[in-house]
Amino acid sequence: MRTIITVWLLAFAAIASAHHSRSHYSQEILEIEGELIAVHWVNPHVGFTVKVVNEDGQEELWRVEGVSNLLGMQRGGMAPDFFTIGQHVKAVGSPSVRRARDLLTTNLLLANGKEVLLSRNTGPYWSEETITAPKVAESELVDASSENRGVFRVWSAVANGVGQSTHFPFTETAITARDEWDPIDNFAERCEPEGMPRIMRNPHPFEFINHNTEFALVSELYDLVRTIHMDRSAPPANASASPLGFSAGHWEDNSLIVSTTRINWPYFDNIGTPQSEAVEMLETFTLSADQSRLNYRLVVTDPTTFVEPAVYERYWLAFGEEIELFDCQVY
Repeated sequence: MRTIITVWLLAFAAIASAHHSRSHYSQEILEIEGELIAVHWVNPHVGFTVKVVNEDGQEELWRVEGVSNLLGMQRGGMAPDFFTIGQHVKAVGSPSVRRARDLLTTNLLLANGKEVLLSRNTGPYWSEETITAPKVAESELVDASSENRGVFRVWSAVANGVGQSTHFPFTETAITARDEWDPIDNFAERCEPEGMPRIMRNPHPFEFINHNTEFALVSELYDLVRTIHMDRSAPPANASASPLGFSAGHWEDNSLIVSTTRINWPYFDNIGTPQSEAVEMLETFTLSADQSRLNYRLVVTDPTTFVEPAVYERYWLAFGEEIELFDCQVY
């Protein structure tokens, strides 16, 4: 094994810092090679086990975790049998400062010379013959208008961060509180299901299901399910607080308006910005005329966290994809 520090490190650091549960990886770049022992075809990240012979001639098992999730790999036409157990592979990435023999990997070189890019934000490292998750195009949308299912389908992101905009006017108190955040020991590192609004700010798909007086919002993230009550405008007096809160919805033309209160999830984001139980969230899901796009606007009001209402906007598209099981594992 050899350690390589290059300008490429800057791109990798941006990838690592932007994702949840990635803060324990260093900014050192490490290259390993060895025998592919296992393929872990799971959400939230596809991974591999590689047997490496170290400088002392001893065998070590390395956990090689990709940046991409199942959906990203599938969009690239890859499946578990694409990777042959027993073949010689190379991996490059950033080692964990918390766990021994744990590598956050963006590039995996196979024995046939093909290089798998495990992040859409990285480029070739060894070879120009690469395989990566393509940037999906709107030409791949299903004929949502003919299906006429409205919002009740699986909605997919184009790519993590694409089409998103934010206005987060944090208070000084909220910013200062981040100093107490432990980047090594936190909810993401412990694989703990998240609350609002984090559940709506991730690259995983979700599905709306119609249960008449209630709508279910089923998220691939941690297999979480939000309930949106369509038969009331406010929570009952005895409704207890929860990480996902109590959501009440109604229609305004082609927009689903959802008001959520009684939220006791303590964080607004994944860097330790606090959120109080006084927080209120107003979501607007607007369906396009051809039913292929769902535009989203979230307004968050919390005097503890923001000097004025915060705004988050994004969209999802109807690609006809499916929700996969979430299998976050603590190592």
